[in-house]
Amino acid sequence: MENRFTVGEKDYFIKVSPEAMSEGKKAHNKAFREALEDGALLRKSLTKYMREQGAWDDKKESEYQEYIKKISDLEYRLSSGKMKISEGKALAVELSKCRNEFRELISERNMMDTNTAEGQADNARFNALVAACVFDYDTQKHVYSSLEDYHKRGSEDLSVELAAKFANFLYGVDEKYDDNLVENKFLRRFKLIDEDGRFLDKDGNYVDVDGNRVDKDGYRLDAEGVRVDINGHRLGSDIDTAEFEEG
Repeated sequence: MENRFTVGEKDYFIKVSPEAMSEGKKAHNKAFREALEDGALLRKSLTKYMREQGAWDDKKESEYQEYIKKISDLEYRLSSGKMKISEGKALAVELSKCRNEFRELISERNMMDTNTAEGQADNARFNALVAACVFDYDTQKHVYSSLEDYHKRGSEDLSVELAAKFANFLYGVDEKYDDNLVENKFLRRFKLIDEDGRFLDKDGNYVDVDGNRVDKDGYRLDAEGVRVDINGHRLGSDIDTAEFEEG
């Protein structure tokens, strides 16, 4: 399997060989064994452990199930149409907020999952595969000389981007996942957001989710286009330099 892509101005490609898969499996098994020896939880025990630690309870489980149903319902209603564009925008915004709240709810559980024995083993396999399967297109050589080299350079911007590209390839993740969400497709269709997902009014000006004028960086603006705070006060006031009169 091969997959060519560009990062910055350079081309790279992914080539998965039987040897690389074997190295990935070895790394997975070794990490799994060591994680168990170090007392890591098994994935099947995670929910029980989180409940014991107070990180998950019946209330959160109920919220979890409610979010799944609500997101599904909002997607269906928005996709069905038969409403004003303004009503569709309100649904799209509600759906986006709901989805973000859901992500926040499960973020701790997802983070703890990476620390289970299976999570650590999966991560070790992934790292081994990145080191063995990512090539520089110009030189036709591995980007990383070894797994150790990848670990040393793992925090570099290039390594982060290459890992993301490889994850999309390995797990079949759509790089445009957010763009293809129902709410974002609706908002783009009616030019209510730009290509970066920033809200626009009917005249193409940047606005926040409530329709207030903002600049490209998200700062709220007054009628004259000057940055203001949430109360409409212009930014830039400084107690150290503000002028006062005697008396």
